[in-house]
Amino acid sequence: MKETIRKIAALSAAAVLLAGTLAGCSGNSGSRKVLRVGMECSYAPYNWSQATSANGAVKISNSNEYANGYDVMMAKKIADTIGYKLEIVKTKWDGLAPGVASGKLDAVIAGMSATADRKKTVDFTNNYYKATIFALVKQGGKYEKAKSIRDLKGAVCTSQQSTIWYDLLKQIPGARIQPALADVTSMIVSLQSGKCEALLTDKPTALAAVYANKGLVKIDLGSDRNLKVPEEQMDIGIAVKKGNAELEDSINRALAQISEKDRAKIMDEAIQDQPLSNGTIPQNNDSFFYWAGTLLHEYGSLFLQGALITLLLALVGTLIGCVIGLLVGVLRTIPKPQKKTNLLLKMLYGILQFLLAAYIEVFRGTPMMVQAMVLYYGSMSLLHFDMSPMFAGFFVVSINTGAYMAESVRGGIESIDAGQTEAAEALGMTHWQTMASVVMPQTFRVILPQIGNNLIINIKDTSVLNVISVTELYYEANSAAGVYYRYFEAFFLICVIYFIMTFTCSRLLRWMERKIDGSGFYTLVDLDAMADPAGRNPSGSKGGMHKWGK
Repeated sequence: MKETIRKIAALSAAAVLLAGTLAGCSGNSGSRKVLRVGMECSYAPYNWSQATSANGAVKISNSNEYANGYDVMMAKKIADTIGYKLEIVKTKWDGLAPGVASGKLDAVIAGMSATADRKKTVDFTNNYYKATIFALVKQGGKYEKAKSIRDLKGAVCTSQQSTIWYDLLKQIPGARIQPALADVTSMIVSLQSGKCEALLTDKPTALAAVYANKGLVKIDLGSDRNLKVPEEQMDIGIAVKKGNAELEDSINRALAQISEKDRAKIMDEAIQDQPLSNGTIPQNNDSFFYWAGTLLHEYGSLFLQGALITLLLALVGTLIGCVIGLLVGVLRTIPKPQKKTNLLLKMLYGILQFLLAAYIEVFRGTPMMVQAMVLYYGSMSLLHFDMSPMFAGFFVVSINTGAYMAESVRGGIESIDAGQTEAAEALGMTHWQTMASVVMPQTFRVILPQIGNNLIINIKDTSVLNVISVTELYYEANSAAGVYYRYFEAFFLICVIYFIMTFTCSRLLRWMERKIDGSGFYTLVDLDAMADPAGRNPSGSKGGMHKWGK
């Protein structure tokens, strides 16, 4: 038992060193300045992700994917003009504004409208594209012949969250507005599957969607006088950190060198270059096995990479969390000072117990996704510490697991017969000696199933770390689904991968439990009473105890 605990302690130490090494890999190398540009990489034709560098795609930071689209092409031109090295950072839509506001990103080029509300938190350059509003409906549907906003009366509709499009839905007479969706891909899939009847978006997005999906119809609402759209919301600008006038001026000078004609040409190229526009994928093929095979062929290596990162985060986070949980759990079982104890020691004991209880309650009582956002962006905003996504992932999983394990350890310690602790104290052992030699070896076996549960939970819960750009399995599957609008097939595949990982880990942990339990059960028997007349007992020795059983 002690040998097993020593091995686990060694593994935990190695895990801490590994996480520290990964944390040190987040800095930029070289003397050339880096322009870190954030975008969703799932918003064709503005931006999307792909498996190769075809058509001038740029490698996404901390990933084996590549980004392409109008935003990427414009970012390349801007970076070349101002003398920066371009780095694309794939980030969820809701993380783009916090990313640039905190300094994690230098700029956001993601089809973001320069609204008055957004200007309160970030600054915008001059527009790099001016878009009009379009609606999307299904071909052959109830609203196929619609020409204006009034023709969409009573439609079940939705759009992307935190965009002007979603706000404009209120102007559709009798609109049955559904909850906003996370990205454009989700919107298209919702429309195709019949979950909604109409979408509002901008012109490039509508043109790209119709170009790649022949079953959709676009409706130009740009000249509809019944649709009231503030002029500022038509301007799509590049967001930079508030007060960064130097970068804003540099980007504006670069934009001034790109004519409207060139911008229109770049947009046309982006629409034609998006993955579903190349004609190699038959759009009328709805076979599950065909699309599952296509996704595995195109993105199988990325799924594997995502699965390995998911396992690494879960294993390292669980090991470090167990160490934290053991330490906190043992500290919480320290006996309360006696009345005659020094007042200072009593105060220190009270403060320690309060801090430990606060740690447990805070991290058990808040979602891991929120913790990740606060840590990743807050560390830069408040402490100016540029934390890498992987290190932030390790940190969040570890401290979250530690909070849960602390209570499991405390419960395990309290489940051990109090008589053993009293006997250890009678032999003159200190609290720490009692814990290390008597209580903890037994506690470890008691809490081993809970350690396994936390590992399996962490394998699944690492999926929330995609909000801080950790390239785990869900992150990669979402990219694949976004390229081909095949959510069911992509997520079914990773569902199978998640099950394989969790089932394998649960079997290995069960095997470990059996090894710790030993090969059989034993009963101690007093052989003096069983000795034969010659004074010999069944074991061949004189008197004593004998283990019967296997």
